[in-house]
Amino acid sequence: MRWIDKLIAYQKAIPQTPYREGFLIRLYYFWQEWFTSAGRALISVSLIALFLFMVPGAFLSRLFLAFLVALLLISFLVRRKPQLKITSVFILPVREKETGTLFATVHSFNEAPFVFLGSFRINPSLKSLTALPRPFKHGERDSIAVKIKTSRRGAYLFKRIAVIVPDALGLVQSRVYYEGVTEFLVYPRLLQVRQFPFLTQGPLGRDFALLLMPSLDRGIDFMGVRPYREGDSVRDVDHRAFARYLKPFTKEFAEERGAGIVFVLDVRFSQFTKKIFMEPAIALAGAIATWFDKRNVLGRFFINDEEIDITRGECLPLVLAALARIPEPRFKSKEVPGTWSPKARPMGPVFAVCLVKNNSSLIHKQIVVSDKRGGDDSVLFWEPSKKEEVFL
Repeated sequence: MRWIDKLIAYQKAIPQTPYREGFLIRLYYFWQEWFTSAGRALISVSLIALFLFMVPGAFLSRLFLAFLVALLLISFLVRRKPQLKITSVFILPVREKETGTLFATVHSFNEAPFVFLGSFRINPSLKSLTALPRPFKHGERDSIAVKIKTSRRGAYLFKRIAVIVPDALGLVQSRVYYEGVTEFLVYPRLLQVRQFPFLTQGPLGRDFALLLMPSLDRGIDFMGVRPYREGDSVRDVDHRAFARYLKPFTKEFAEERGAGIVFVLDVRFSQFTKKIFMEPAIALAGAIATWFDKRNVLGRFFINDEEIDITRGECLPLVLAALARIPEPRFKSKEVPGTWSPKARPMGPVFAVCLVKNNSSLIHKQIVVSDKRGGDDSVLFWEPSKKEEVFL
């Protein structure tokens, strides 16, 4: 039901955190960072006792309130800053709605009976789960971890990672913060492209079909042999290796390819109704990039008109990281939708995933993520679904 999706999009467009930290949000931070769960429960009971304090003759409530206040004061007075230091922190990327693990290497300069890892003031879409405490001996260096539950794609900065040591009474906690900032990448949800006939259909799909043909992988420089796989050309079978091991082997040659497929993700939109298709478009782009990467045909990658450098390492992680870092607009994108116009003219065939049909003459094939119907040889209107398999 599209009206439900629109209501959810409106709800997500409302900022979840204030632009400026006022008194109430600072009070909330103090509540979360200074007290343990037992301490917060004790303060809540103290508020109830404070109301009973105003009742005439409620002697026991006044005595109980004084006892609770004394416990909190003693906890603050006997609290000592732990002699700990976080030397390194890292967290591996995960997919949307998966649970990540934040690891920190801690060096202890004295004995600490209860130590656990925590992260404060993180994005509301993330949830830091309660970590189990563990003891540290004098001079010990070890790694501790905390689970982070995710709900949406994004690139999140952890600025207040800390090792936490509760006091002897378990009401107040001391913290030693990590001095650096750690980025947590949450990739878009996992989709799998099962069939992709649209890419090679029609006259405009001829260039894509040439890149996907296995016969074009064969060059003139011999590299070695590997076990035979279904679809390998018969002319590349190594008969000597077959006679020796009684198993088919295929000769491998240096690849002779062109520039590869130029992949474009255009997430520019001016109408709020297009916002509900932005996350499915990003997830579809991640699935198609994975499909291209498995076939070694991805040459260049663009987000809108900006090219993402995918030559600095493994191609697919760089693409997924760029997709995770796409900011989520509130009501419309910062860039106005327009004709795709890169700074450098692409040399290979161009394929695009868009929110609005792009009229650029450089694009050979494009998929418009929308609830519309129709299209021609170069345009496919795709309506997202909750299924993990995609047939295009």
